[in-house]
Amino acid sequence: PHDAMRLATGRARAGGAFATRGTSLRARRDAVDAPDDGDRRASRRVALGIVVGAVTTTRSADATEATARAFVDVGACESIVNAARALGDDGGALCATPEPFGRMEIELYGDAAPDTVRNFLALCDGSSSSSLRGTIFHKIDKGNGYVVAGKSGSPRLGQVTPLSREYDNADVTRASAFTGRHFRPGTVSLALESAANDGEFGTTAQFLILAGPQPVPGLDGKNIVFGRVVRGLDVVQRLSNEKTFQPSETARAYNALANLIGDSRASKAKSAWIKPTRALVITDCGSIPMM
Repeated sequence: PHDAMRLATGRARAGGAFATRGTSLRARRDAVDAPDDGDRRASRRVALGIVVGAVTTTRSADATEATARAFVDVGACESIVNAARALGDDGGALCATPEPFGRMEIELYGDAAPDTVRNFLALCDGSSSSSLRGTIFHKIDKGNGYVVAGKSGSPRLGQVTPLSREYDNADVTRASAFTGRHFRPGTVSLALESAANDGEFGTTAQFLILAGPQPVPGLDGKNIVFGRVVRGLDVVQRLSNEKTFQPSETARAYNALANLIGDSRASKAKSAWIKPTRALVITDCGSIPMM
């Protein structure tokens, strides 16, 4: 009987997860009280089944297999108060000598969100007519702790040329693609809610990255988690710490009044408060071979 106890306990520790205290104690009592070899074997299978079930549940909740890897280099250009003037003479957001922030490396979950990952890689490695290079992070949501890039629009304003229809994303109609959670820094998701607020959807390229430290469960079920920053979280933090436009007290008061009377312009005006004060540019991006 004691061998059965040691085996069940040893397996539980090796698996890195335990059943609840009450269930574990019942399994141990069953093993101790077993009167013969047949019962001992049965109780051993019950105890191990409980432990294996606990391990499987823990792993399935958190683990997602990476199928591809990409890098995103980020830098900063000066004032973006007048975007049409401030984003450079080459027609894009890339200034002559951007201040380098560093590189983020992102693991991508192609099994969980195949079309989303395909589109992201197409924007990074140059296989489409659209590209993330020379585009900007256009939102810094300090309250929730994330940054957003990939807004569709004019390259001159640091926005992404819309993807062609061949990149229609079937993930947006697939329930299984929305099961990923926004619970740790570095989580990367297709920013569908943000895209809808900006009047775009379909082949949207908008994505957000959690800066932390808190999870953002309000995004669960609304956006599609398709990757995670595995190197360069300091770059994400630096982006999230950038200054954003701060309205005057008068502007805040007018906005509160407009919101109170149901003026739809109130939320649109407030969205400008999370825009960075300078151009935070994706200077380069591409695929990284999987090891």
